[in-house]
Amino acid sequence: MSGAYVLGVDAGLSTIQTVAYDLDGAVLASASEPTPEHRPKPGWREVDPDALWAATVRSIASVTDQLHGPAIGVGVAGHGHGLYALDADGTPVRPAIKSTDDRAADLLASWDADGTAATVAAALGYEPFGADPVSLLAWLATHEPDALERIDHVLFCKDYLKYRLTNVVSTDEMEGSALDLPTGTGAEHALGALGLAKLVGRLPPVVPSWEACGSITPAAADTTGIPAGTPVASGLHDVGATALGCGAFQPGDATFIVGTWGQSVTVWADRPDGPGLARRFRPNTWIQYRGNRSATASLDWFLDALCEPLTAMAESRDVDRYTLVDDIVDGVTPGAEGVLFVPYLDGSTDDPTDRGAFLGLSIEHDRAAMLRAVFEGVAYAQIIRMDQLRERTTLRRCYIAGGGANSPVWCQLFADVIGRRISVATGQAAGARGAAICAAIAAGRYSTHADAVASMVTHEREHVPDPDRVADYRSRLETFSAAAAAIRPTTRALRQEAND
Repeated sequence: MSGAYVLGVDAGLSTIQTVAYDLDGAVLASASEPTPEHRPKPGWREVDPDALWAATVRSIASVTDQLHGPAIGVGVAGHGHGLYALDADGTPVRPAIKSTDDRAADLLASWDADGTAATVAAALGYEPFGADPVSLLAWLATHEPDALERIDHVLFCKDYLKYRLTNVVSTDEMEGSALDLPTGTGAEHALGALGLAKLVGRLPPVVPSWEACGSITPAAADTTGIPAGTPVASGLHDVGATALGCGAFQPGDATFIVGTWGQSVTVWADRPDGPGLARRFRPNTWIQYRGNRSATASLDWFLDALCEPLTAMAESRDVDRYTLVDDIVDGVTPGAEGVLFVPYLDGSTDDPTDRGAFLGLSIEHDRAAMLRAVFEGVAYAQIIRMDQLRERTTLRRCYIAGGGANSPVWCQLFADVIGRRISVATGQAAGARGAAICAAIAAGRYSTHADAVASMVTHEREHVPDPDRVADYRSRLETFSAAAAAIRPTTRALRQEAND
């Protein structure tokens, strides 16, 4: 296929997607690779940076091999937070650490006790949660001081991939604002309070997401098939890229991302206060979000651990197992016959030591009721977080994205629980599309985000809430909140006993 196109690369927690779009947003080709992960200890989540780059190269090359026209720009998105650290030669100092890692949980507990957490929060504008860069740098200082000493560049996931594409070290305003960059002094105060002031000079320069941070090097061209000299946009944390790829870019827009992680996202004209992480987004615009560490991960865990017969049934019917799951869940009465699922299998953003649970099970319940409970529990967790964000604003439009958006049943459930219309963007892979929008602007093909979104984003369906279900689900939200809080001491004790 020929014709000008832009590439969007989204390196998520579980999957690396590369998609080529024409300037009207039509998908020309796509490919994906699993995100490599290593779990050397309980609660640890690491990535071999070279393996990540190799998987990204395979994903990109699979797309460029199908196309013959000129790539006019590349945009990269990636999972946020975590730690990707390079030495002075550009070599990783250790395996990268993902945002689902909880090795710093004990450190956070000590910070809460001695007031350090409050000091860091006041400096950065958010509570440290263990898998943020500052917490992880502090953990390295105690447990791996030699690795800390070798750090010359502190980066995020997408920034490491951009470095491999361009040989330029940079981040964007969204991820930079996690360290109060480029204009603030939060990182200086936070790192100084931790005895890590020397790292301030090792933080990356900031290039806005819609501007070029560099261009494809000859070495990267040889492996990816992208022509050398092609501009590479600075890109976004995948939360912002996914919101943008859904069409959420104006104040009042909201997005539910139902991916490996779940995220509840709102767009603001000014920096918002209150719960959630606030990040710069686009010119004069901020984004705020709160997460659930196990969204589609909860469903995949359940299917892999408990549904082998269902997987075999899907294969015998020659259908995708998720299609079969949709049919099963749709056949269960809302409320999951009294079964409640708490989806904190990998901890929560409130407490990384939280764990998941099924509640209300009886001998009469079956797999179908439990599947419905998983769908509902994930929706409850994310809508509670959206409710916390929207207390201070009026929602304008709502979107849903991520793997969960492929399920009409799950999307309808979200609409019923929140009581608002929810739209699904055409083509999915919203994170890659958001990165591609940045690439199109960086390449000079669009002058504003509004122009790019108007041309490159459409919506394939809208889910309208069922009035009869909205009130019932509001009551169940309160039950879910009470249950999640009530089981915390028990799950914490069980985790401690298992680790003793």
